[in-house]
Amino acid sequence: MRYICLLFIVVVALGDVGCATPRLPSSAEPAKILESLSTIRQNSFLDWITSILGPEYSDSGVPAKRECAACACGNINTRHRIVGGQETEVHEYPWMAMLMWFGSFYCGASLVNDQYAVTAAHCVNGFYHRLITVRLLEHNRMDSNVKIVDRRVARVLMHPGYSTRTFDSDIALIRFSEPVRLGIDMHPVCLPTPSESYAGQLAVVTGWGALSEGGPVSDTLQEVEVPILTQQECRDSNYGDKITDNMICAGLVDQGGKDSCQGDSGGPMHVLGAGQAYQLAGVVSWGEGCAKPNSPGVYTRVSNFNEWIESNTRDACGCSPSGEQEPAEPVSSTSTTEQAVPEPENTSPAGQTSEDPEVEEANKLI
Repeated sequence: MRYICLLFIVVVALGDVGCATPRLPSSAEPAKILESLSTIRQNSFLDWITSILGPEYSDSGVPAKRECAACACGNINTRHRIVGGQETEVHEYPWMAMLMWFGSFYCGASLVNDQYAVTAAHCVNGFYHRLITVRLLEHNRMDSNVKIVDRRVARVLMHPGYSTRTFDSDIALIRFSEPVRLGIDMHPVCLPTPSESYAGQLAVVTGWGALSEGGPVSDTLQEVEVPILTQQECRDSNYGDKITDNMICAGLVDQGGKDSCQGDSGGPMHVLGAGQAYQLAGVVSWGEGCAKPNSPGVYTRVSNFNEWIESNTRDACGCSPSGEQEPAEPVSSTSTTEQAVPEPENTSPAGQTSEDPEVEEANKLI
């Protein structure tokens, strides 16, 4: 079962757009995509059963303070830059992650420390967290390498301002069941410079999605370079006042040709910051069509959410652009979430799990 509704890398040759299908329906309303996803999820029998069985992980209590090693964020693993809608080098972007639902790829994400990834809120809204897998160090989906790292999801935190109607504040944090080991092959992207507009800068978007509008997703990780627009330039496009201050646009407005497209949602839009370290300027969110003139890609403006990300990930070991140590701090598990994790199963005095009649009935069906 695949839910590839979202946004992926597409480079359409100028004058060769063809019979493009829009990222969203012709009305370009983001809510229509979510309505389609909701219908699929409501028909999932296994989803219903697992919602009864409850979570596998519990975040009760306050985690102990952890010792963290010094590490640098935002460094790519390559000697030669290949930008313009082509395949990346293997593990070139060591923070790139994919989300899988029932084992099938459906969204992108970005590693921001050793225990959390940032993605789009619409990639996790309504999805039962226990059935999502986060995969890191993937390059070719059809020929997975021995280095791939999979993590189950312990908790999902959607931003409380997220709107399913407008895609405003379309950002979420995914906490892994256990930390990943950071190193040369795998390390996080840097958070953006606060209050930075990035207008006029070139950004790189990465993902495994469709190489043409309406086409199949890519087997290998792709990258494309796009210019970041001012807010006014984006509002002067087909989108008008749909663009909020929490959004950032990128693309070739006049001619189109380079953009994100179906399947890319949740993935990163990076810019090169100080010290040649890449920053997470945007999270792929929505758009009208793919690589169409006057319809740039729309991303969540991550710099508006730095404080929210940092306050909800203090229990993780992070990295800095300078490579200095960033210690983890104990943090309560009661951080504000929009999608709550169900309560743990009750246990008997002997420490054994006791099942209520609904769970016993569900077990008979598995």
